Amino acid sequence: MALTFIENLEPERMDAYVIHSDQNTLFQCSEWAKVKNNWDAYLTGVEKDGVLAGTALVLARKLPLGKSLFYIPRGPVMDYRDLDLVRFFLDHLVELAKREHAICLRFDPNILSRKYPYKEKDQKHVYENNDIIETLKKYGAKHKGFTTMIEEATQPRYNAVMNCSDDYYEKLDHKTKQSIHTAERKGAKLYCGHEYIHEFAQAMQYTEKRKGVALRNEEYFRNMAEVYGDRCIIMVAKLNFKEQIAEIERELNEARAQLETCTAKKQINLLNQKIRNDEKDRDILIEECTKEGCDEVILAGKLAIYNENRMEFVYMGNNADYLRIRSSYLLYKTYLDICVEKGIRFVSMGGIEGTLDDGLTKFKSSWLMDVEEYIGEFNIVLDPFVYKLFDDVYPHLLQTAAKLRNRK
Repeated sequence: MALTFIENLEPERMDAYVIHSDQNTLFQCSEWAKVKNNWDAYLTGVEKDGVLAGTALVLARKLPLGKSLFYIPRGPVMDYRDLDLVRFFLDHLVELAKREHAICLRFDPNILSRKYPYKEKDQKHVYENNDIIETLKKYGAKHKGFTTMIEEATQPRYNAVMNCSDDYYEKLDHKTKQSIHTAERKGAKLYCGHEYIHEFAQAMQYTEKRKGVALRNEEYFRNMAEVYGDRCIIMVAKLNFKEQIAEIERELNEARAQLETCTAKKQINLLNQKIRNDEKDRDILIEECTKEGCDEVILAGKLAIYNENRMEFVYMGNNADYLRIRSSYLLYKTYLDICVEKGIRFVSMGGIEGTLDDGLTKFKSSWLMDVEEYIGEFNIVLDPFVYKLFDDVYPHLLQTAAKLRNRK
C-alpha cells in the first residue's frame, strides 16, 4: 500500500470526494476557502495506491509574532478506522503546520457520537465512535470533550438536521402549519435573489442588536453569494403596510356585508369576532406604519448554501418587533420546498445549544428535527505556551471586539 500526501489538491477533485463521502459537508469543499478569504487556505489530500482516500481543507489564521493557527472545519474527511491512513495524513498536516509556525492543528471531524429525534431528547442514547476518539487521543490530539454550549468550541458540537422528504409538510404538526398560514394571512411576502443582499444584511442587523453581538457584514454576504452563485439562496420577508391595510379593509367590508344578511347565531358571532380581530390588526398596522415612517418593513431574512446532497442554513435574521407575523415559518417552508424540488434530502439547520431548551432550538424542533452530536474538537498543540495564551485570552478578545463593533 502506497500513501501519497498532496499539498495542493485540485478543487474539483476535492469537492467530488467530499460530496460523495458519508462525511459530506460544505465546510470541507473548496468554496469555503473563498468565503473565508481572510484566512490562508490549503487544499490537501491523501492518495492510497493512486486513488484519493482523504481530503482536508485547512484554514490558516495569521497571529502576532509570526505565528498562525491551523484549523480544519468539520474535517479531515477520511476513513478514521484506517489507522495507517489517519497517522499518515495527520503526520503530514502537522508537518505543514510546523512549517508555517502554527501554534496548533485544530480540527473537528464530521463524525457523530449520537443522533436522535428531538422528541426523544430525554431518552438515553448510546455514544458511538468512541474508538475514533481514542485513536486520535493516542496520536496526541487533545480532545476538548463533549462540550454542550456553542461558545465552548470553534464549531457547535450540537447540530439540528432534518430529512426533507417529499411529504415533509404533511408530517408537520398543526401549530407549525398554523404559523405558516399566519405569516401568509398577515401579509408576509417573500423576495428571493442576490439583489436582496442589502435587505438581508439589514435583517441580520436586527438580530445583532437584539443579541448584542456583531455577526457578519454585507460585504461578507456579497462575497458568499459570488462564491456560490446560484447555490447560495438569499431570501427576505417583507411587510407592505398599505397593501396589508387595504387587504384587511377589503375583508372587513366583505364580513360586514355578510353580517347584514346572516341569521344564524353561530355565524353572526364568528363574523363579529373576525371584524373585531381585523380592526385590531388594522389599527396596529396603521400605528406601526406611522412609527416606521415608510410603507414597507423587513421582517426577516435567510441565507442558505447547498451542494447536490446537502443544504446548510447558514444565517438568519429576524425583526423582533414583528415576530407575531411568524415570517420565519414561511421562510423555512419555502427553503424546504426548494430542497424537495432539487431532490436534496439532508438539511442542516445549524448549531444549537446542547441544553436543547432554548428558544431557537424549540423553533427548529418544529421542523421534524433530529439532533446531531459530533465527537467534538481536537487540538494537536505545537507551541504549548502561545497556545495556552491564545486559548485562554483570544475568545474574550473576540467577544469584546464584537460588542464594540455592535455598539458602533
